[in-house]
Amino acid sequence: MRHHANPGSKPRRITRRDMLRLGSAAFAGAAFVGATVLGCGGGDGRRTVTVFSPMGEVKNLALRRQVERFMALRDDLRVELIPAPWDQGHAKLLTMIAGGNPPDVIAATGQWMAEFRAMGAIEDLTPWYASWPHRDAFTRTGLLRCESSMAIEDGRVYGLPLELTTRAMFYRRRWLDEQGLVPAATRTGWRALLERITDRDRYGYALRGARGGFWTWWPILEEFSGTNEWFDRDHNCIINSPAHVEGLTYWNDIYQDGLAPVDSVNWGYNELVQGFWSGVCGCIEQDPEVVRTCLEHGMDESTLVTAAMPAGPRAHVASNDIWILSISSAAKNTDDALAFYEWMMSPEQLIAYSKDASVLPTVKQGMDDPYFGQGFLQPFMDMATDTRFLQNWYPSYLPEMGEFIEVLVTEEQQKMLLGRQSPRETLDRLADFLDRAQRRHVDRHGPDTPRPPRPSDTPEPSVPSEPSGTSRPS
Repeated sequence: MRHHANPGSKPRRITRRDMLRLGSAAFAGAAFVGATVLGCGGGDGRRTVTVFSPMGEVKNLALRRQVERFMALRDDLRVELIPAPWDQGHAKLLTMIAGGNPPDVIAATGQWMAEFRAMGAIEDLTPWYASWPHRDAFTRTGLLRCESSMAIEDGRVYGLPLELTTRAMFYRRRWLDEQGLVPAATRTGWRALLERITDRDRYGYALRGARGGFWTWWPILEEFSGTNEWFDRDHNCIINSPAHVEGLTYWNDIYQDGLAPVDSVNWGYNELVQGFWSGVCGCIEQDPEVVRTCLEHGMDESTLVTAAMPAGPRAHVASNDIWILSISSAAKNTDDALAFYEWMMSPEQLIAYSKDASVLPTVKQGMDDPYFGQGFLQPFMDMATDTRFLQNWYPSYLPEMGEFIEVLVTEEQQKMLLGRQSPRETLDRLADFLDRAQRRHVDRHGPDTPRPPRPSDTPEPSVPSEPSGTSRPS
């Protein structure tokens, strides 16, 4: 059945057009943020550090517990966590910065870093980092992801990896057992699996048609095209090539052919995950913290199975990304913000946070911890460490990537899902936006743009290795 329903340039000022683009949700978010901060109390004489976290309920709760541990050690500081729903995080942070009331410490996904750096909103931490005793603790993958996100550039450090986000598949075990199925190894097999487990009152796939859907279909386009490149050597965007269109058509057809709920065109993160654990859908791809959510809603080894992502026709892709912790350039007290920052980013605290949040750590010591390589988390660790996979990649050096992912992609993918334009037309529109963004970057910075890694391409991250400078950012 088919149904339709940069450091070398001046910081960019936020224009009226930028703010209008956010819509009313952003301003509602600003009120939410203000209420959250005011509700945390005060008046006890302690200095305050604010920490913005839009990472979702499971990770925000884990970070809150870290904040409580830190405050137990420091009777002179109060750390106020400002949680934000994942689907509204970018808009709320932009509103806070535009309003002149930024948080002191910021958790941000990799695609936001270049945008907020271009606005002059992120502190340069290089002098502090150069003499920090834990600077060699991070994994190569974590540091390379920071480089591709512009959190580390030319040896300058603007943020460090809080966690590695790696995707794997979630299946309802009993639905597979009913059909005599096992997790699919290929996209062809996965499509057949979805057809088998879809029935009158249940669906094979929990599709994310609203904000964030890009992260589910972009790796599929890399699998079908066999490349993680976004531009050719002449800086022309290639994401609308015939092979990329084939990949997006594959994803779109899952919805059009009734293998996902009709209303999933409007599903964000929360609806997606609930659609799985509640028994509406039999399969999702998600990050490891969703394991914790599923267990909290009554799933266990008899009802849940996790597995590696299936391979596409031209590549087997590891869908990895990163959350970065930074300090605001307008922090009210940089020394106090840095006191929490350097405590939180130590290996001991990052491992504790990662276990509590059910995510993969970004420090080498944690990757050697057997906790992360067994049970439900094993497929995620396999996806993160197997060098044979093609690494998922984004041109996060472009300041426009925030607008691209947070606004434009959602608009265009929903037009496609609702049958108003084809996958080819969708990618043509997205490629046109990126063509213009890439040309602006090349005009300002020259033709030597960052390139994505290949499976055998593992350069050393360009971060300071010897102490130099002062112990605090200037």
